[in-house]
Amino acid sequence: MLVTYNWLMDYVDLDIDPHELADKLTMLGLEVEEVHDRYEYLDNVIVGRVAEVQNHPRSEKLKVCQVETGQSTYQVVCGAPNVAKGMLSALALAGTVLPGGDVVQEVELRGVRSSANLCSEAELVVGPDASGVITFPENLNPGTKLRDVLKLTDWIFEIDITPNRPDCLCVLGVAREIAGMLSLPLKYPEIKIEEAPERAEDLTSIQILDPERCPRYVGRVINGVKIGPSPFWMVERLAGVGLRSINNIVDITNFVLMETGQPLHAFDLDRLDERRIVVKTAEEGDRFTTLDGEERIMGPEMLMICDGKKPVGLAGVMGGLNSEIIATTSDVLLESAYFNPVSIRRTSKTLDLSTDASFRFERGIDPQGCDYAASRAAALMAELAEGRVAAGVIDENPRPYKKLYIPFSPSRCNSFLGTKVEPQQMLDTLGSIGLAASGTGDNIKIEAPSFRVDLTREVDLYEEVARLVGYDEIPVTLPSHRGETEQPDPSRRLRAEIGEILEGLGLSEAISYSFISNDFCDKLDLPENDNHRKCVRILNPLSEEQMLLRTTLVPGLLDVLSRNQSFQVMDLGMFEIGKLFYAVDGQELPEEKWAVGGLMAGARADQSWNNKAGLVDFYDLKGVVEELLENVNVTAPVFIPEGMPVYYDQAVAAQVSVEGRILGNLGRITTQVANAFDLKDVPYIFELDLDSISAAQAGVRTFSPLPRFPAISRDLALVLDRKAEAGKILDFIKGLEEEFLSEVSLFDAYEGRQLKKNFKSLAFRFLYRSPERTLTDEEVNAVHQRVVDKIMANFAVEIRT
Repeated sequence: MLVTYNWLMDYVDLDIDPHELADKLTMLGLEVEEVHDRYEYLDNVIVGRVAEVQNHPRSEKLKVCQVETGQSTYQVVCGAPNVAKGMLSALALAGTVLPGGDVVQEVELRGVRSSANLCSEAELVVGPDASGVITFPENLNPGTKLRDVLKLTDWIFEIDITPNRPDCLCVLGVAREIAGMLSLPLKYPEIKIEEAPERAEDLTSIQILDPERCPRYVGRVINGVKIGPSPFWMVERLAGVGLRSINNIVDITNFVLMETGQPLHAFDLDRLDERRIVVKTAEEGDRFTTLDGEERIMGPEMLMICDGKKPVGLAGVMGGLNSEIIATTSDVLLESAYFNPVSIRRTSKTLDLSTDASFRFERGIDPQGCDYAASRAAALMAELAEGRVAAGVIDENPRPYKKLYIPFSPSRCNSFLGTKVEPQQMLDTLGSIGLAASGTGDNIKIEAPSFRVDLTREVDLYEEVARLVGYDEIPVTLPSHRGETEQPDPSRRLRAEIGEILEGLGLSEAISYSFISNDFCDKLDLPENDNHRKCVRILNPLSEEQMLLRTTLVPGLLDVLSRNQSFQVMDLGMFEIGKLFYAVDGQELPEEKWAVGGLMAGARADQSWNNKAGLVDFYDLKGVVEELLENVNVTAPVFIPEGMPVYYDQAVAAQVSVEGRILGNLGRITTQVANAFDLKDVPYIFELDLDSISAAQAGVRTFSPLPRFPAISRDLALVLDRKAEAGKILDFIKGLEEEFLSEVSLFDAYEGRQLKKNFKSLAFRFLYRSPERTLTDEEVNAVHQRVVDKIMANFAVEIRT
């Protein structure tokens, strides 16, 4: 946003150094990125005396001049009709950057060298005259800088306006902030309109068919305008903020835009079919040519300004070529509207078309400022284009603006900011930028101005107080500190602990998207009533492969394995900790659960000269799960070969539970699922619910000292049915709570010719120990015999000899 010092002075009586003003604006929240002297380019423009004028040897219209500056003489080829010997004029030396961006250079014009330029007022933007070069009085000295002669002074502020402050995207908005900061009155432009007898409503009409996208549309009619150049003061104002002059009507709309922040558009009323305006959305595939000459394809969500038969403007973005102001325009319909910011932003982004108007509409303009801006522009058109302003304003307002009142407490404000500002000072400060207050004490209501779209909460008012009083007035204090620390979230701590354990077991962590493909249920062969099919669909998916929120970690792990196998990485162990999302009937938000999943495939270890590693199997995966559960203090897990999801090979899988609480599943996936994910090898996977793990944890672990006395071992080999589960025998032995029995483990399993068919042998090792003394063989034998007798009495087993 460009603002000039002199333009600001039209609304605020400033008596402050421009650089100091820039610092204050930055502290106010309007960051000034650069301040530069507007007329710096005139440093290379000096007064020169034309000492000699000759005809150009190859052109009837050009002259060859010798221009003296007191120290040097420059040869200049000039085509101005008023150049004459002895005159004093403005000489732009080589290297001068003119306001239009052209750079003066030493050039040859039809074979004659020209080393500088003689300039007109219009070229230097110091006056309106473009008919010839500047003529100065004879009393000036050649070589004097032009800016010293004309005494021109102005400064341009380049301000970075944040998206939440669209009210400052205009000169009046910045002036309002300065007036509040410096406690100066703000002078609004005076609007005087002598309305003509004819009424606007008799000359045109406005109809809004989409009030959601266009809540308000104000129109004024100006008849009998004369299209021509703008006066110099307006050309100079527009040039100061980077806009070029087009004609008086268009310049007025641009001037009011930069002054008030309200985008305007002027239609040639005679070029509008049926001389009326209809605001409606476009049809899919409609084509429309904008003012830049580009034909654009419209979409059904784009708001259009139409006449009785055709589109004439792209609402809030750019007008149409078919209704622009031309040299013969006589009657003007002036548009001043409020459009929905979201609608304008979508249109601008879709068409990749950004303008000064769309930039402001996207951020939100003042819905109450439409009438003021239209009247301001109409008054200027009457003054500068000799127009007659039709009586009355056509104001279609199907969605009237509702005033917003925000509660405000001075004591809470001081407490929040850490200040001791007097309540009346706060109210005066807020009032200086248009925030009217009512009420007393801490029960005050502040009316948020319609131009301040960023003010919605009480804390927003606290920020306004801090800005205007001055951030440097807020005392520096150290933040309060509590001596104790908060306990970490148990769920987060468990996730971190599980990640460390699995990494220690040799698995690598994988991180995949929570979004998965629409066909994952079919790839996993899930039945229609499976709980995993309760998916949440993404409204705006990133791609076809990311349309649903996941209900299981398995597809992500299998996709990662498939990608690794495509790069010939066959041996892989990995895990992922992430959220699962289940749709809940009648609720907008899904149920979220944390889970951990793991995968093992290929060889269990790298092959070497002393290690002929085999392929991973179910027991490798089961060992990882057991080790994980033991390390998070989940004791006595039970692995039951039933109740697993259908994507597991039911013969090589199990469900994990603790005291009847299901923790998850593990096993080998089916060949069909492996083929669906393009896997070259069938992996083993596990899935565990973290909430269930947390609920199954045994509590706080206690320290046990190392044993002081030795243990005595006894072995027992049992013959039993090959379908019998060793785990049940182990659980039975551990539950006996026999004195001195400290540990039992399975160390051998055998099936072969030495046993009867369909029988197996399991060998158990028992450790006996006393914490107080060394046990004798007689004591151990007695306890061991009791254990053996109980096993024989409760299981169909024989002792193998």
